[in-house]
Amino acid sequence: MRYLAISKTPYYVAYAVFQDKYLVDYGKVHFIKETPSKRLVELSEMVVELIERWKPQFILTHLIDKERTMKKDLERIVEVRTILRLVCEQRNVMYNEFKTSGWEKRITENKPTKKNKLKIVNVGYEIELSDIEIANAIILAEGVAWNRLQIGE
Repeated sequence: MRYLAISKTPYYVAYAVFQDKYLVDYGKVHFIKETPSKRLVELSEMVVELIERWKPQFILTHLIDKERTMKKDLERIVEVRTILRLVCEQRNVMYNEFKTSGWEKRITENKPTKKNKLKIVNVGYEIELSDIEIANAIILAEGVAWNRLQIGE
């Protein structure tokens, strides 16, 4: 199975790719367009490019935590979700959203801070990440690949 996890940040696309239970790629792609409509088209093109490059069976993302998401970001995050769902439907890829908070508490010993999550990913995969959104995508994909998460929606 190939999984493409995309973190729901409204400012760039952070992703991780797992083949079965192994991390094969990760990264981020920044938006160039400034207007909202052009940014949505660009987001769609980025996701299509990632799908064509990695040919995943599943695209994974986080459930929206409305209590922890700033109101100014909520609209953009919903747009990301909508684009992901649309592109998955068009490309015949399964789309799933997961709640990762319990898994994050477990792997960070009840302290899922940004620093602890980055440490878990950097030590576990022997990489040097400083971007929390990429780390979140890796944690999400790992949790699904190892069957540690339940589908949220």
